[in-house]
Amino acid sequence: MYLIAFALPPMVSLAQERQIKEEGKTFFKPHPFLQLQGGAAHTLGEATFMDLISPAAALNLGYQFTPVFGMRLGASGWQGKGGWVAPAQLYEFQFVQGNLDLLFDLGTLFGGFKPKRAISPYLFAGGGYAYGFENGATAINTNDYDLEYLWMENRGFLGGRVGLGMSVRISDAVAIILEGGATILDDHFNSKRANNPDWQFNALAGFKINLGKSHGRTEPIYYDPQPAPPPAPTPAPTPAPKPAPAPAVVKTFPALPAIHFAFDSDVVDTEKYATELNTILSILKEYSDTEVDIIGYTDHKGPNAYNDALSVRRAEAVKKYLMEQGIRATRMTTTGMGEDPKTSGKEALTIQARRVEVSEKK
Repeated sequence: MYLIAFALPPMVSLAQERQIKEEGKTFFKPHPFLQLQGGAAHTLGEATFMDLISPAAALNLGYQFTPVFGMRLGASGWQGKGGWVAPAQLYEFQFVQGNLDLLFDLGTLFGGFKPKRAISPYLFAGGGYAYGFENGATAINTNDYDLEYLWMENRGFLGGRVGLGMSVRISDAVAIILEGGATILDDHFNSKRANNPDWQFNALAGFKINLGKSHGRTEPIYYDPQPAPPPAPTPAPTPAPKPAPAPAVVKTFPALPAIHFAFDSDVVDTEKYATELNTILSILKEYSDTEVDIIGYTDHKGPNAYNDALSVRRAEAVKKYLMEQGIRATRMTTTGMGEDPKTSGKEALTIQARRVEVSEKK
């Protein structure tokens, strides 16, 4: 019990010192995914709408490269139908279609990356190759109505695809997807001559399964606790009637706090870092003859040439602020070091690496 009582105050003090400077941020992770879908298809033709409805299915394997852009490779199809009015006749044929689609997440495009978004609409567009077989039109092709584009053997057709979909989030790994699209194929697809492309419409529902983590979160950044100043030395008493003069205290230029920057920014946040800026100003005014180096750094994202230039702009921004507060420009030398060599791993991608340091000129 006594040990707990003695240990509790230091633990409380440590918790109070760990103040958060910046909360952790959610970031996107590229990942593969699988889609399983089933539904109905409609082959545009002369018969009534309901007579040309047939089953459809799709299996896709894709990869989400960015929060907005992805690609998928898949197989779809099942059955197509055709018919004409006089005399009223219907026929069906089977086909399997390979397709390659580009995917664009409209929710992220217009609303930003939000991995917990409940409903995300998306657009897809691409191309396909339909392989048709078991054409039922061959059995009912008569002298009264010859199909000019009738294909008897198995045949392939190139086509383009476009459509809209909606993803309904269930968990980080699973979502329900609803999708409607159209494939534009060669005029021979349904064996009838129409002097225009044949259209195959699909309405599908199914599941999307992420095969990896779609997002992560960085650790929060804490303020560094300021160490307590060392106690002043106490001069030893002397027996002489006249006390000896106190030894001269040589002041050393102290370590100054860093100024951090938002991602891809060279603007000094004077409100958020008011305490740090005031500390730097007071020290520079106290050590009025001391020259200082102002060194800028960036995180490890982006090309080196861009980061080198950005680090220089950040150092110049801090110098400009200090000049506006009355510090002579001739005392300050700016340097840009590019990517921060003192950070690594996840920390190298955070605000901890995006900073400017002010120190005594060596």
